Amino acid sequence: MSSSTERLLTAGVAAAAAAAVVALVVLTASTWLHGALMLAAVAVAWFAIDRALRTTHALAERNREQSELFDTMLRTLDDERAALALRLHDGPQQTMTAVRLMCDVIADAIRTGDVDRATEVLARLEDVASDAADDLRRTVARLHPVVMEQLGLIQALGSLAETVHEEYGVDASFIRPASGWQGDVERDTAIFQIAREAAINAARHGRPPVSISLEHGEGVISLAVQDTGGTLPAKPVGGIGIRMMQERATQIGAAITLDRSPGEWSAVRLELPVGAAPTP
Repeated sequence: MSSSTERLLTAGVAAAAAAAVVALVVLTASTWLHGALMLAAVAVAWFAIDRALRTTHALAERNREQSELFDTMLRTLDDERAALALRLHDGPQQTMTAVRLMCDVIADAIRTGDVDRATEVLARLEDVASDAADDLRRTVARLHPVVMEQLGLIQALGSLAETVHEEYGVDASFIRPASGWQGDVERDTAIFQIAREAAINAARHGRPPVSISLEHGEGVISLAVQDTGGTLPAKPVGGIGIRMMQERATQIGAAITLDRSPGEWSAVRLELPVGAAPTP
């Protein structure tokens, strides 16, 4: 529990206790007060205690939800690390072994004067190296902090569309903003994470094509991730993925909404007023 929450809870309990003491003193020591006044004092004390209990319950519920989100994010990180480790083992590690063996074959062919053999294996080596470079590019595209730091949000969203197409086999595209883009690492990272969650959800549960669009209009930044499934709920509640997107949006002062036309399309939309202050 944060210090501000603890201070709020302490103040509420203290107010309730003070009101209860006042009521007790009034009831026992001030016999000249009218009965109605004494009942009013008791009501005030009871109201203060009730408010304190309600506040405590609300804070406990909020802490429970934040704990669930934190646990989910940790599991997501673990899953990403496991997937990355498997990808590196099955991809670059195996490729490096093949490259080493091909180099041995080429060296042996050169020693024996078998130029044709060396040329043939060298051509295969070039193909393997090209495939490895493409695989590494896709792997790096999954590491969005690296893409964000090196290339910025626009390139990262373009890579996201390519990744969704390659990994889920659905058509995906990215529509760039018409105007220039002024980068902000914290804001742009949150926007990317929301886009990634929404795009993967659309690829898994919606219908292609998946469209990611980013706009920078007058006074507002807008992100939309849309598919043709129309499977999203009418209100942004329920799934942990939606709650995580909402939490990330709140941290940068943005709002998440879900739009849909059943059986035709569904979209996750983010709107962020330009200059909005992040939530501490």
